[in-house]
Amino acid sequence: ITTNMRTLTTLEKWSYAIGNMPFAVKDAAFINFVVFYYTQVQGLSGSLAGLAAFIAISWDAVTDPIVGSWSDNFRSRWGRRHPLLLAGGLPTALLFLGLFAPPDSLGDMGTFLWLTGVSILLRTFLTIYFIPYSAMGAELSTDYDERTVIAKSRVTMAWLAGMLLPAFAFIVIFQSDNGTDGRLLAGNYQTYGELSALLAALTILFCVWGTRTVISRLPQPPAQAGGQILRKTLHDFRTAFGNRNFRISIGSNLAFGMAAGIYTTLALYLGTYFWEFSSEQLAGLVVPTAIATVLAFAAMGRLGQRYDKPTLLAAACLGIAINAVWFTGARLLDLLPANGHPLIYALQCLNTLLGVFTIVALQIIGVSLLADILDEHELDTGLRQEGVFFAAGTFIGKATTGVGALLAGIIFDVAGLKSGAAPGEVAGSTLSILGWFTISVIMALAVIAFFFARRLRLSRDDHTRIRDALEIRATLAQAEGSAATP
Repeated sequence: ITTNMRTLTTLEKWSYAIGNMPFAVKDAAFINFVVFYYTQVQGLSGSLAGLAAFIAISWDAVTDPIVGSWSDNFRSRWGRRHPLLLAGGLPTALLFLGLFAPPDSLGDMGTFLWLTGVSILLRTFLTIYFIPYSAMGAELSTDYDERTVIAKSRVTMAWLAGMLLPAFAFIVIFQSDNGTDGRLLAGNYQTYGELSALLAALTILFCVWGTRTVISRLPQPPAQAGGQILRKTLHDFRTAFGNRNFRISIGSNLAFGMAAGIYTTLALYLGTYFWEFSSEQLAGLVVPTAIATVLAFAAMGRLGQRYDKPTLLAAACLGIAINAVWFTGARLLDLLPANGHPLIYALQCLNTLLGVFTIVALQIIGVSLLADILDEHELDTGLRQEGVFFAAGTFIGKATTGVGALLAGIIFDVAGLKSGAAPGEVAGSTLSILGWFTISVIMALAVIAFFFARRLRLSRDDHTRIRDALEIRATLAQAEGSAATP
């Protein structure tokens, strides 16, 4: 039996939402700082930094489906989700310490192996935590609109962590020292790693503690659950990919996710070198980011009641395609004043607001829509496979940063961006390559995502029919069970 969101207490709902923060802490680290730190501070080539990200994301392709199937079929007195939250969450927090503290004098290959190994371990334990966490969210409600409310809460908490943590770091941690830009000092990154570990650990523990009371109300694995793990995983994923809407949503979210990942991975490089913003100005972008998050939170509830989720998904894809072009494109076409002019920062704030709004909107709708697709899948197959479905979603979320780091690292080497370069010292040709790469790749991926989204077929009316059919089936099964009881 799946609990409805209206039965949740305030503590249960918001402790669940806060549980999304550790994933945001990971994103904040890998999107904003990891590639920059290893290339500009540790001196690792962009290609090797990108290769480390690619290897780690390839490993995710193995672990995510295994953990998804494992979570769906796990049995314990504490349910099938919560034990895995602790088993994966606490090691994830500790690994943030190693991410920004490679041993001295490793050399290029040693630093590459360290980055690769820590990234693989961190992503593996994060998978063990985050897939059961995501699957649990789909089990909290069966209502079309309430699922959007749950998604809004968890996505908002993630964005709060994702924007406030880097902003705090730019203002407090990455301070200049004796004329050296704070973004180029290794010790600052170790402090940032410690802060990330602390925030991740506290939010994981609060999520587990606050949601412990829903364990008895969550669905349990089927009686026939079990079997050889790899064979079971392959069978589960073949079954899941038999759903047309699931396949299409994977294509749309993966394309959009890569676009968003490249957009955010390059943000620090573009802000530092292309626009020559100071650390304080970059920290100030938390304001339009916060405004966009609040606007998306408020707007998605109303828009979700007026428009079907596939329509909103397609609109978000077009939004990021357009937003990727106009600001950077205007600079490349020499339509803007020189860096340092007040208009430049004002336009950057507007660009950030629009970009964050579209990304947050897509994340909210994507999470909510996936729960609806699960209902369709249950009607077709009789199976609830939250872990399997959200394993695919989690892989997409991690692929955004992995692919962004891979492509960004390669383009840094191609463009000739030197390690330790200070703002204002990078050649115009290098900046031009960074700019054109950004707008062309992001726009292309967002357009691909739009065409996928337009093929989704799961409206509000469709979902209502699905839920009615599932309730009739459950009623009949309950009646048959009662009749069979002596």
